Amino acid sequence: MTKSSLRRQLVLPYVLLVIFVSTAIGWVSYQAGEEAVDTLSRRILADTVQRISASTEEHLSRALVALHSIDPDPATLPEPQPFSDDLSRLESRFWVASGLFMDINNYVYFGGADGRFIGVNRVSKDLVELYRRDPGAARRSVYASNQPGQRQSLLRRDDYDPRERPWYTIAAAQARPVWSPVYNDFTSKEPTITLAKAVRRADQSLAGVVATDVTLKVLTEFLRTLSVSDNGVAFVIDGDGYMVATSGQELPFRMVNGQPERMHVTDMQSTMIRQAYAGIHNWKMRDGDAKDMLALSSGPIEIAAGELGARYGVDWITVVAVPKSDFTGGVRRSFVQGMLIAILCVMAAIAIGLSLINRVLGDIRRLNEAARRIGEGEPLPKLDLRRRDELGQLAMSFSEMEHNLRIDKLTAVFNRASLIAQIAFLRRQLDQKNGERPQFALLFIDLDHFKKVNDQHGHAAGDRVLATVAARLKESVRVTDVVARYGGDEFVVLLKGLTPASDVMAMEEKIRTVVEAPVPLEHGIARVGVSIGWAMFPDDGEDIEALLKIADKRMFDAKRVRKAALAQTSST
Repeated sequence: MTKSSLRRQLVLPYVLLVIFVSTAIGWVSYQAGEEAVDTLSRRILADTVQRISASTEEHLSRALVALHSIDPDPATLPEPQPFSDDLSRLESRFWVASGLFMDINNYVYFGGADGRFIGVNRVSKDLVELYRRDPGAARRSVYASNQPGQRQSLLRRDDYDPRERPWYTIAAAQARPVWSPVYNDFTSKEPTITLAKAVRRADQSLAGVVATDVTLKVLTEFLRTLSVSDNGVAFVIDGDGYMVATSGQELPFRMVNGQPERMHVTDMQSTMIRQAYAGIHNWKMRDGDAKDMLALSSGPIEIAAGELGARYGVDWITVVAVPKSDFTGGVRRSFVQGMLIAILCVMAAIAIGLSLINRVLGDIRRLNEAARRIGEGEPLPKLDLRRRDELGQLAMSFSEMEHNLRIDKLTAVFNRASLIAQIAFLRRQLDQKNGERPQFALLFIDLDHFKKVNDQHGHAAGDRVLATVAARLKESVRVTDVVARYGGDEFVVLLKGLTPASDVMAMEEKIRTVVEAPVPLEHGIARVGVSIGWAMFPDDGEDIEALLKIADKRMFDAKRVRKAALAQTSST
């Protein structure tokens, strides 16, 4: 039975059972969880809208507190107090009023019916700007100041008449504080909304208008401090659908010809804002069905909206939009986790059995790979099975078989058959499409005067010389190279990846020097010489027998040259 079929028969029924049980339980849990999340998410969104509305209205109420600190509400006083439009006295009051809520209402000012103007703007802790225009003055002066009545330096002058500003004209006709429409501030040019209140003298004549600003940028920064959700957005629009503030990165206004222009919801780049507005744009248009709070689903988005600022005279709507995935993501993660837990629980019952099977199959694969590599002439990998059963014994048998088949018993180097197999393995790389083209050299080594060693010292000494020569050859070459006993007193060295002839000649000289050193014996020493011939693959051929013949021929040529040289030396 093949590995895959055995694994399939053992694992497949259990896997199907796990999937069925986990899916059934998980699906029921997921459906129940989604329904609960839908209900809870709408409540959360409604609470978020209420929280935003309450916080925003608190900002609006702070503006009213700042104005009342200058001109108190008559209903809170035991007797009416006429308003004084003396600029010096107002300056002291404005220093106090502008410092009440510096994060929102840091600019408080007064525009008189005669054109006079006084204002204190706390730009930062280190910079306070004082705006002043005396009655009859042609221009307004702006000073840097650090305390009431003090002028550090003149910053600029501008042509500013408070009576021409939108906040003045609206408030002058009203008996109570009123919010102006959104307009561009005279100095900063940013979209601004102003709370203004007409003030009157003792004879009820109009003294002017006191006011404080709230820029839309400040409201946007406030919304950005709120944590809606990872991908949700909160925004405020007016009754006509124009943006007031948003928690997103996109500002509620854009620059046109150097001037800020308010953005309509339909012009916003945020897809979620546009989709949320599409879901609520008919909310306030329903006849006789107006609600203070709305919660609905619009496709993949959960939306909640609520009226804002009605008691302050502001017709705004707070909207919170959150992708359903932000709410259901936890349910889905729980569903996945439940599936995994169910699978793990069922799999735990069969884990030991599967692990044993996998171990056996893995060891069998390793033994199969070892057999293949032995057959192809590759070195046998270390079979560290650490088993005491039949597979462990088989692994030991493989190691012993490989040693007997490939290793020469006398010299402990590879034998002739193993050498041929390893060369054939390198040769087969040529036939592989994407195989690396092999390059190697063969050194055919024959021992000179070896017969004299046998004759003079005996065959035991000859065996010792062969073993010593083999050991010296292994020490002379690299770890990746192969030393083999070809037969009798002949050795072959396979130099892998060595291509320049100069490198081969250098290795030949190194081997000759090492091998020809005296070999100590039990009684005396023995000396042998070496004759070496070499062949390069593929320069000298690609056939194994041809390479060995070329190396053998060159070895005999070298032997004749050495004999001739020795004979000439002896004759002289």
